[in-house]
Amino acid sequence: MKRKYQYDVVVAGGGTAGVAAAAGAAMAGAKTLLIERNPYLGGEATHSGVAAFCGFFTCGGNPVRVVEGAGELILKEMKALSESSWNYVVSATGNKNVNFHPEYLKCAMDNVLEKTGVTCFFHTRITGVCTEERAVTALECVDDEGCFLVEAKAFVDTTGDANVVHLAGAPTLWGDENGNVQAATLPFRLSGVDTSCDLTPQAVEKAVIRAKEDGIPHLTKEKGFILKREGSDQVAVLLPSTIPAGLDCEELTKMELDTRRQVLYYVEAFKKYLHGMEGCELTVIGPAIGFRETRRMKGKEIITAEDVLGRRKRPDGVARAGWKPEIHMDANKMGTYIEVSEGSWFDVPLGALQCESLDNLYGAGRMVSSEQTAHAAVRVMGTCFATGHAAGVAAACQALHGEAPAEAVRAELEKQGALL
Repeated sequence: MKRKYQYDVVVAGGGTAGVAAAAGAAMAGAKTLLIERNPYLGGEATHSGVAAFCGFFTCGGNPVRVVEGAGELILKEMKALSESSWNYVVSATGNKNVNFHPEYLKCAMDNVLEKTGVTCFFHTRITGVCTEERAVTALECVDDEGCFLVEAKAFVDTTGDANVVHLAGAPTLWGDENGNVQAATLPFRLSGVDTSCDLTPQAVEKAVIRAKEDGIPHLTKEKGFILKREGSDQVAVLLPSTIPAGLDCEELTKMELDTRRQVLYYVEAFKKYLHGMEGCELTVIGPAIGFRETRRMKGKEIITAEDVLGRRKRPDGVARAGWKPEIHMDANKMGTYIEVSEGSWFDVPLGALQCESLDNLYGAGRMVSSEQTAHAAVRVMGTCFATGHAAGVAAACQALHGEAPAEAVRAELEKQGALL
């Protein structure tokens, strides 16, 4: 007999948005399950080694805090584990970010979900979605013991790639009007780095250009970020890049092989041409390529570039988003920014987190319903915490009360410490 589980809310995907969604749903009183195909939580922050949270603050000078709530729970838990687990930094582009240690993040997320009463299933893949009329009824899953069903009253897709939405047959969006998406990057970590040296994007660019001129192969992006943490000789490097053409196994394998090969040549280039890296040692690759953009959910509302650039405020807003469009359309070049006013943010409406065709399915994180330029602002992980938190609370309201009006969702989010 096939195993079957029943919950009020099921969250698919345990990245920043998924952890926030699960915690928010549980704190709202819903019996909550989080499903994750990896053996740990964190998504791009841990599985791809992206060791910086952008979007907790507005861009530019005079930064204003725009994300608290579930995101703040994670930061506090990391500090409880280790005072050196994260620190505030001003990036090379002048934005206030949070640089963190990914291993402490894994454990902090475990602890927060345990404290809020969330059940987690790791090593679990979703293979299908059961629907009736305009509702999802269950997820078909598989682990090493076989197949099973998970039923719930409401669901949240935080897979990053809108996998639940896609498997349910609901409409999704891909890239711009020509189907072009932003570059994917495979971060890697180095130890033994003299972080007092110049490791700015400009210094990186000089080293990589010289390496290319001297014949070192398989180098793509010339200018990029090296992320430092205070008091550590370890850094995270965001350079090896490629442009995704799809999400099937052949394409994913090609991208992983390509970018992993690039890492070795970047390490060679840094040792030879970047001062402070002479004695560096490669410690971690990835372990998985990090995506900025793949499938996005088509929601009841689509956030537009005008909403982002005009910093639109709205009564049905359920999350603040303080980032500006950061666009990476060329695997060989650093991203470009569309500037916005310092200290400003825009509101993410509830409709952008609601699936257009399935009334009990919500989406959050980088798959939020948005145009591509708007997506380039909402996809950062600080904002993912905020949209995930909102989607989880909305799903809990629907599961427990049969509806999730914006005013009820906002009231519960404020009760849980979110900024609105």
